[in-house]
Amino acid sequence: MSLEQEQLRHQYLEAIGVSSWLPCAALPGAAESPDWVNDFQYPAPEIPFQTDRAVSARAQLGSVKGGLSPEKAATDSAVQKQGMSAARAALGLSEPSVPDEPAGVADDSAVENVVAPESVSQSQSIEEIPVFKLAFQRIGEVLVVDSLPPQGGAFGDNYQRLAQAIVTSIGLSGEVSQPFMLPWPMFASKTLDQSRTQAMIAVQHKLNKELEGAGIKAVLLFGEVAAQMVMNRDEGLDELHGVVLTVTSGAKSVATHSLTEAMQITGVKKQIWSDLQPLMASL
Repeated sequence: MSLEQEQLRHQYLEAIGVSSWLPCAALPGAAESPDWVNDFQYPAPEIPFQTDRAVSARAQLGSVKGGLSPEKAATDSAVQKQGMSAARAALGLSEPSVPDEPAGVADDSAVENVVAPESVSQSQSIEEIPVFKLAFQRIGEVLVVDSLPPQGGAFGDNYQRLAQAIVTSIGLSGEVSQPFMLPWPMFASKTLDQSRTQAMIAVQHKLNKELEGAGIKAVLLFGEVAAQMVMNRDEGLDELHGVVLTVTSGAKSVATHSLTEAMQITGVKKQIWSDLQPLMASL
């Protein structure tokens, strides 16, 4: 490589934001360098890039797609700018041109035409994430599963007293466990699978853990979500309430209104008592 070629290489690297250097002394084990390498300096605006030697150097580096102005630059900065243009042209790089229309308009159109259908397709394929909160509590031989308000709902003392009173009314009682809360979705994440299918798996896992070796005879399902998730049904509470079903352990279950509704809506406690009658007859 000649001095002119090296200058062009440095100009190209500078144009793309890369710094380059040459050794100023002999490197151990390296091949002997030409004499001009030790004295090489960049930038060197005095180098005549319009000479035949410069043209030959550009031709060896790559095909020239654009040329320099034949007029000699009046200042050092103009020479350097022309040299950078020559370096870009020698390596087949075209100068940036100004588009007729704002680039943002074309880009927005492209995104609208290409990305939007893909986004719609993805949104259609994603299963809706259910939002609910369930409370599990064992009261003797009865497992209570209550549907709580997803935002701020707590299975407080008033809920627990009402649940115990209902269990006592059907002729069962016993030791009371600490309530377990199962909120859904469980994680604030957009990447995790928290679909209805996964929610059902989580509820069934908790149900099986509560039923293992506990001697549960009855499962009281308070609220529509508790009934649907525990019994793996799609029907609403209007179709499920008062119907006696059997869970995997063989225990009998019945669905009715939530404890929140019982405490806030007049007449719901009477409806709960009516829904429990078929269960009492099967025990």
